[in-house]
Parts: sequence; C-alpha cells; structure tokens
Amino acid sequence: MRLLRLLLLLALGVGAAILVVRLLPPRTPQVVEQPPPPPAAKPTGPPLQADAEGSYVPGYAFTVNHARFAGFTLRPDAFVTFQTAAGTDQPLACLDAVIKAATVHLRCDDPQMGTVTVDGRFLTRFVTNRPDAAVVSALVTVRTGSGEVLYSARDQFVWHPVDEASSR
Repeated sequence: MRLLRLLLLLALGVGAAILVVRLLPPRTPQVVEQPPPPPAAKPTGPPLQADAEGSYVPGYAFTVNHARFAGFTLRPDAFVTFQTAAGTDQPLACLDAVIKAATVHLRCDDPQMGTVTVDGRFLTRFVTNRPDAAVVSALVTVRTGSGEVLYSARDQFVWHPVDEASSR
C-alpha cells in the first residue's frame, strides 16, 4: 500500500508539472539589437581630377565635318562637344564612358559626326586651379560610320571648372 501511495503521489506530481509547463506562456527569445555600423569615412584631402565637374578644352583646335572639336566633359555626364561655324554647340553623349582615378576612356557615337573616342590619362591626380595647366593627355580619334579615320592625334587638355565653363 505504501508503494501504491508513492506511485500515486509521483503520478500526481508529474501530472501537475506537465499542467504547469503547458499553462506557462511560451518564452520569447531575447533580441539584442546591434548598433548600426559607423558611417563610411569620407576621403580627406583634395578631390580627384577624375571626379571634378567641368570641361576639358584641347590645346589644339581641329575641325571634322565642318565642326570644331571644343572638348569633353566627364561629370556629371560624359559627352564630347563640337562647335559649328555659327558657334552652336553640338554635344554628343558618350554611352561608353570608363572614368578611373588615373585614366579616361570615352566612346561617343553620332550619325552625323561618326564615332569619337577619347583615350587618355590624367596628368594630375588632384584638382588644380591653374587655368593653364594641362590635366589630361589623350588620344582623340574620329571615325566615320564605315570606320574610316577622319582625325587621330594625341593632345593635352586644360580643365575649366563648371562655373567657368558655363560662363563661356
């Protein structure tokens, strides 16, 4: 009889424990919020010439299809500009533009002018304010739609900041 009471008491204890466990609210895992990562450090020092907004003017003027090559722009959008005899600017968008800290490659297609490519390198790494300093040395090539070379020569380009370029 004593053994039966002990088994009955043990069964009641296990039943009560199961009932208590089922009635307790489920434990929710604690979520530890991670602090946001620190902001990326901005580069200190002067801006790179490759990132500068403005126009690059050639040291040598040449004409193709009755239009004078006036230069190119890298930022905010890459394009080359020709100027008609009447003084009207004809910008050609460069859909193939690779601009790195040390080099620049532009390819601009136009049905009238043909394909203009500019392959060059920056002569100065950082932006300069000297108006007479060449900052890019580049090979400029102009081809017809059939591939005939109309012009190809290496030239040095002077940079004019965007405010100076828009006042011309």
